[in-house]
Amino acid sequence: MALGASRRLQDGVVAVETMTRFALAVLALASGVYTYLGARTILDGSPTAVFFAAIIYSVSVSVGIYAFWSYMARFYPHITSRTGRTAMLAVMAAGAAMIMAMSSWLNAAALAGSSAVEQHL
Repeated sequence: MALGASRRLQDGVVAVETMTRFALAVLALASGVYTYLGARTILDGSPTAVFFAAIIYSVSVSVGIYAFWSYMARFYPHITSRTGRTAMLAVMAAGAAMIMAMSSWLNAAALAGSSAVEQHL
């Protein structure tokens, strides 16, 4: 009986991990798309240079977001001490702030146009 319940629980954890990876990938991709659109509207230069610069930056943002939150989700359950968890939460907060700083203006430019970013600055 206990072995069957343990197996069902393990299967459930695997399913949740798979769904979490998928959801995180979709969210990172969405942020990357809006980062691309925002970077494209802000950058100056030849269309080819703007295209490649925006693609490279948006892919970097997407990969960074996915990698950061994947690592945090993978490591956090293994931290058992109160001090370690507090430090991990501080790292998560700092990472979230950096992610927002990295892409928020570009996402705003994609959603509202570059004039909104210029007004904000």
